Amino acid sequence: MLDFVAKYGFWAAPRMGDRTYSFDANMGLSDAAAAYTANGYAQFAGSDGVVDLGGNQNITVTLPSIADVSTITPQQPRIDAVAVIDVTAVTSSGSALEKLLLVGSNDPAFGSGNVQLLAMYEFGNSSVLDVLNGITTPAPAAVGGSRYELPFTNEQNNVKYQYVKIYNVITGSGSITYRAFIAVLPEP
Repeated sequence: MLDFVAKYGFWAAPRMGDRTYSFDANMGLSDAAAAYTANGYAQFAGSDGVVDLGGNQNITVTLPSIADVSTITPQQPRIDAVAVIDVTAVTSSGSALEKLLLVGSNDPAFGSGNVQLLAMYEFGNSSVLDVLNGITTPAPAAVGGSRYELPFTNEQNNVKYQYVKIYNVITGSGSITYRAFIAVLPEP
């Protein structure tokens, strides 16, 4: 783990704001290795940052003949979580607009027609944000960057999604560098 922390610059439990989240490399979505300047999936450790939330969605298991039922379809439970996003650099001038779309799928390849939007956050100049009279994204803090917490659930329209990724939509002269990971919230 220490090699991973040294290579990708994560720290064990960064403290920004009132809540502390523990980083787990298995929950990484983006490692801030490079700035995102074009549309595409966030990268973690050199490939798409995908998190498997567990479960065996859309799989039917055949049971032995002595069972009460012949098959079951195991489903993971609903998960309430937060995508923790630590922005280290962002362009917020002119027409720059950066949208981070947290998407879910039951297809590990996130194939066409198999992706559901779970949550979204946008950065940029207030004149180009989708939120009317939104706040212009401030420059990240000098130490550690700026933290954004994007709450979400893996269940939409009674469907639970096993895999999650972040898709970046960059327009204008936008550019954003960030680290991101998933932190599962405790049961209420």
